[in-house]
Parts: sequence; structure tokens; C-alpha cells
Amino acid sequence: MNWIRRIKNRLQPIAGGIDQTWSHDGCVGIRGWLIHKKGGISKAAVEVDGAAVPITSWHPRLDIGDTIPGLDDEALKRCGFWVQVPRLARHRISLTGTDGTRPGRIEFEFLAKARPAERTPAIEARGLFNRFIDLVNDDEMHVLEIGSRVVAPGSDSKRALFGHAGSYTGFDYYPDANTDVIGDAHRLSDYFPDRKFDAVFSYSVLEHLAMPWLFPMEVNRVLADGGLTFHHTHFAWPQHEEPWDFWRFTDGGLKVMFSGAMGFEVMSAGMFEPLRMYLDHPADGQEAFPEFPAYGGSVVLARKTSDCAQERGAWDVSVADVCEGSTYPRQV
Repeated sequence: MNWIRRIKNRLQPIAGGIDQTWSHDGCVGIRGWLIHKKGGISKAAVEVDGAAVPITSWHPRLDIGDTIPGLDDEALKRCGFWVQVPRLARHRISLTGTDGTRPGRIEFEFLAKARPAERTPAIEARGLFNRFIDLVNDDEMHVLEIGSRVVAPGSDSKRALFGHAGSYTGFDYYPDANTDVIGDAHRLSDYFPDRKFDAVFSYSVLEHLAMPWLFPMEVNRVLADGGLTFHHTHFAWPQHEEPWDFWRFTDGGLKVMFSGAMGFEVMSAGMFEPLRMYLDHPADGQEAFPEFPAYGGSVVLARKTSDCAQERGAWDVSVADVCEGSTYPRQV
């Protein structure tokens, strides 16, 4: 374990460590652990240069027990943390120059402030999903979720969100307690040859489809006329559930996928979670890279307006063919 050096004080009733940090002008990210020598921590905070934030979310750090014997096993299950502490970094910058005989120097000191890049307004992704949920519940629609398996730590089934729906059907590549039908979304209509749904949705699924251009056609086939479809996916996000993490999407890409040519009318689409991207090793010509607009993800809400002709999405290739023997991971 590569801990950052810490000041030791054996008289303290708590023990802790910092494993990793990152920072920019407006924030410091800190990963570490904190534990009380006599039991669990009931209240905790992280402070950087006078700015403090509470630690409100904990995760297990059982590895600490191997390094520091005698710690309470239950406390080890909730002693790890990740936090982001806001700050304004202070910079001292000097500019020097000379004509060969007379050197000059100008010094600056200022508080840096993260200046938002000019960008199109971000959509409220959660708000659009809530709109979809309300429409489904209000009209007691029969809803199908693609990717219903509860995979990510701390996530929950979305079945409970549709308490007033006519029915909820969970579909996934692998089985779990929240999945009713197991199968491949690239061939979605094969599993429902005689059934039409009023609504179909997915949440963080499109990026894991090897051939996502087939998906709108399959959704169209299982949707009733006038049916709704909602999809939430990523534009810039760390790789996950590898090796089956294939694609990233702009809202423009989602509009193409659920366009009139595929039998849909887009009701709303956009990008969400504004963010900045930084190159670890800046390249010439890319110095202003963090100033360009970027987002965490994109969403689309669309309505089926017509059936999609099969030849529109023809692609006679199987998942096994394009994935060359790799398998979708069962767990994160």
C-alpha cells in the first residue's frame, strides 16, 4: 500500500491514512480511510487549506486490518472514503524576458477560479427520466427494462419506480432476482415474438452493446404504436465492466439512432453532468483542452411513430463474431 506520508501521533484515538489525491484549481480529491481505535466513526470531516467537507459515504477497507492488527472487524467494513474538497488555489507566476542585454521580470499572485467553458446548456438527466417514469405510471403502461440486473455496488432495482405501471418486465444478459427474461438485446424481438410493450428503457446499457445500431430496430419491434422509449448512457466515462465496454455517445448520436428513419420521434435529448477533461501529458496544440465543453453522459426520450423496415438495420453478424470469444462480465 502506497500511503502518503502522515504525521504520527500515538495519543490520538483515531487512525487514518491517505492513499491517493488529485487536484485542480477548484477542487482536491482525496481517497483514504479513517477509523476510531475503540469502535466506529459517527462523524468525520476532511479539511484542506481551511475548507472542510463531511465524510458522508463509507466503503469497506478490509486491507487495513492486515496492516494494522487489532482493529475492529465491523469498523473495517465502513472506514474507507472518497471526498472532493472545494478550494481556490493560490498561484504565484513570473514572466521573464530579455533582449540579450536587459532582462525583465513581472510577478503575479492570484487566487485561481474555475471558469466554466462556454457550452450548450446541460440537460437535467434525472428530470427527463422522472418524466418518463411519470408517463409510464400515469397511463399504467406495460414497461420493459433492458439491463435490469442489479450490477453496480450501491445500486437498486428500478422495478419499484414503476409501482403504478400495468406491468414491469426485467431483461438482461445474465439472471438475477430482478430479471424476468434472459437474453441478448441485439435480438430483443426474438424473446417477445407475440408481445408489445408501451414503454422500453435502459440505464447505462448502450455503451455495453457490441452493435448498438441494431438496438433501435429491436426496440421498435417490441414497442406498441405510440410507445415511449428512454435511454441513459455515457459520453465521457471511465471504462467499466470490461471487456464489454464498447461505445460512448453524444446526444446527436442518440438522435440519429432514434430518428424518424428508424420509426421514432425524439421528444427530448441532451447531454448531462458537465465536466472538464485534462490530458496527463499535454501535447502541443492541445493546451486549451480543458476549456472545451465535455459531459458525463447523454439521454434521449422518444416515441414510436411507425414500424421500422427490417432492411433499415440489417447487419448479419452475431455478438460472438464481433467479440471474438470474450464474454460479458457477470459482475463489476
